[in-house]
Amino acid sequence: MKEAGIREARQNLSALIAEVRKGHEVTITDRGKPVARLVPPRPAEAKPFRSRAAFRRKMPALKAPLSAAVLDGRAERD
Repeated sequence: MKEAGIREARQNLSALIAEVRKGHEVTITDRGKPVARLVPPRPAEAKPFRSRAAFRRKMPALKAPLSAAVLDGRAERD
């Protein structure tokens, strides 16, 4: 893993991005302490969340529409 200081990163950003394109990680440091990492993006086919379709199928169906519950709640306040 390559390390670069902030000044070096500013001056050589194109070269650092070329390293990342090759699949390498680059750590940006400030006075020797890591403050950021340049990493290749995740593959496009990777989804951050699973499908919610199976979850929705497991949910019980409401007996009355939600709008009816809202109207009932408003009627109780009157």
